[in-house]
Amino acid sequence: MKTGRWVTGIGSVVLFLTGIGHGAKFGELQGMIAASVMKAPLDGIARACWLVFSGEMVGLAVIATVASMMAGGWRIVVICGLTMVLDAGLLLHFLGPFVGVYVSAVVAVLYLAGGFLQRKPAD
Repeated sequence: MKTGRWVTGIGSVVLFLTGIGHGAKFGELQGMIAASVMKAPLDGIARACWLVFSGEMVGLAVIATVASMMAGGWRIVVICGLTMVLDAGLLLHFLGPFVGVYVSAVVAVLYLAGGFLQRKPAD
């Protein structure tokens, strides 16, 4: 059970730092949008999606960490892992292979492994 918490914790640290780093690159996105021919409402959608995804990563990291300390919280950790599987799949489909897909996939594996390692046999 303790190993599961460590595995979940590692995934959460990776995801939290990735979310902060992603959000910090918002200025670069602003510059790319300004230099492009992107018009409203698509420019606003791109900005919102960028920030929402950054927030999702930070939020999932916190949720998984808190859930890993709760009795029966392994189920929530597994749901966080499945969310990351979905994120990785969508990123791969729409953007192709890049570092964000790999980070999402690694965190998904860590959360799924951590969640199932936290599960009690009688749970």
